[in-house]
Amino acid sequence: GLVETSEDFGLQGAKPSHRALLDHLALYLLREKWNIRQLLKFIVTSRVYRQSSRVTDELAAKDPRNRLLARGPRLRLSAEMIRDQALAVSGLLDRKMLGPSVRPPQPALGNNAAFGGSTDWKTSAGGDKYRRGLYTKWRRTSPYPSMVTFDAPSREFCTIRRISTNTPLQALVTLNDPVYVEAAQALARRLLTEGGAGAADKAAFGFRLVLSRPPGEKEKKLLVDLFDESRKLFASSPVEAKKMATSYAGAAPEGADLADLAAWAVVGNVLLNLDETIARP
Repeated sequence: GLVETSEDFGLQGAKPSHRALLDHLALYLLREKWNIRQLLKFIVTSRVYRQSSRVTDELAAKDPRNRLLARGPRLRLSAEMIRDQALAVSGLLDRKMLGPSVRPPQPALGNNAAFGGSTDWKTSAGGDKYRRGLYTKWRRTSPYPSMVTFDAPSREFCTIRRISTNTPLQALVTLNDPVYVEAAQALARRLLTEGGAGAADKAAFGFRLVLSRPPGEKEKKLLVDLFDESRKLFASSPVEAKKMATSYAGAAPEGADLADLAAWAVVGNVLLNLDETIARP
């Protein structure tokens, strides 16, 4: 940002890197009658913000910390956003607003590691378990595991700026956590019903749905090859196919081929785990 220490605007905080730009944004906000949403739209649609975050040797030498805004910011989505995005593209997200906290599914280990009154976690029924991460019930003695892995604060004190980490545990969460597996299974059903006729069309549809851009030919071929290989494996193992296709999302749609559905669930799982999916490139 324009001020690195967003949690401290006092004498001990960092000074703005672009004072004239900060004044310009302040005047823009004033002209827009303090419309924060309009200000955010103005920033994220600017040419500077939309730059690629890729670093060249020249840029690294001239602006190693990107204080001159020579490249776009590489931002990983927050813990809540990663989950919300998976639910949204799979068609599961319940967009209802307001109301009490909800309890989405969590791994059994989450309860095993808890103690006292925190062990009575009961998954919310119906659409409540698919509501945005903002509404997830939070307990300091047993915080929601997947969000903690993605650096959600403990809420024991106010956190203005989250520290973003990159660990192998995060990939294990998005590959195996019940929420993300169910999202992959639901995404597979969308690919079968909305993705077109052939495997290439379905792969391209899923790629664009998740990443908001069409795939390159190489990317599309990799997904189709993954589908073909996975389908062969599941065709020879009906039990595993049923598990991969229905373990969390429930019974398969009438007439659906379980091997197909399971293979597309694998593809969906891969799409939801791409670096470009959970981070701004």
